[in-house]
Amino acid sequence: MIFCDVCIRKILDEQNRKNKERMMLMNDEKRMIGNYAVEQSIHIGKKEVVFCVDKRAEHPYVVCYCDYNNPFSAPWPTEAVGTEDYLEAMQLFCDRVQAQIEQTRAELEKFKFDPTPFTVADCIPDMRNKSIVGKVVVINAEPKRYEYQHAAYQLVLAEGGNGATGGRGQAVFGTCLATGEHSRWERYDVLGEIKPERMPQWAKDALKTIQKDQKAKHSREER
Repeated sequence: MIFCDVCIRKILDEQNRKNKERMMLMNDEKRMIGNYAVEQSIHIGKKEVVFCVDKRAEHPYVVCYCDYNNPFSAPWPTEAVGTEDYLEAMQLFCDRVQAQIEQTRAELEKFKFDPTPFTVADCIPDMRNKSIVGKVVVINAEPKRYEYQHAAYQLVLAEGGNGATGGRGQAVFGTCLATGEHSRWERYDVLGEIKPERMPQWAKDALKTIQKDQKAKHSREER
């Protein structure tokens, strides 16, 4: 098939028009923090490192963290540093990313057991309308960021929430066995209750410690 010059120009013009439309759409959907447009962001460990720009501001380049550790899991900017020097901002951005890598590596090195994630094969199938309160459940590792696709972040003692009781909601509040952190998960991320024969010894020991601490806390509150 042979295209004439006019046809080729029409095809190129149409392609350029579509490219411009895509760029305009991307600009319209650009993520903002206040008046600053987010240009780069890397989420490592518990924090996201963000580089953003507002060319009209006194300090047009800003680097900050975004923390999601709140009841709404919403991005919360912290430790913002502004500068007029683009390269200074990029150096700070890279330094903070490196610091997050090192911090996360140190966190993972504390877990001296097999990191292989649990799967549905390790679980008693989850019945969404049944209560899982008081049970050790497996959180799906696949939706997690790569650094957290680790067995340590999957086993959770479910303690409450509409999702945990089998109600209409999704919230499952509980305690992570490996870290001891109390947090919220979603029922749709629960693969099921861990099968007794698949529960590793480190998890059994951690569960005993958590239950012992909870019992002691309840005893103090009743006094």
